[in-house]
Amino acid sequence: MENGNALTKADLIAALAVFKAELKTELKADFAEALHKQHDDLLEKMRQIETNLLTEFHRYGKGQQLRLHTLESRESLVTERLAVIEERLLHLESRRPPTF
Repeated sequence: MENGNALTKADLIAALAVFKAELKTELKADFAEALHKQHDDLLEKMRQIETNLLTEFHRYGKGQQLRLHTLESRESLVTERLAVIEERLLHLESRRPPTF
């Protein structure tokens, strides 16, 4: 078995050690790449959630603003009607004819 291409046990062990080191380096690189991709995906999902929340809050605010505007309009009408009634009552109490 003394041929120029013969491998020794030490050669195999050294080759295995090199292979393990290269595999470990490659796995670390793959893991880092996968971790970076997950990080980017998570950021994108968080941005989408933020956008959805802001959109819904805006819709809610628009609805509340419309309701508030409606209430304010009704309040002004009630105030105006009350002023007319008070004026009529004042004229009745002072026995003056109303001035419409």
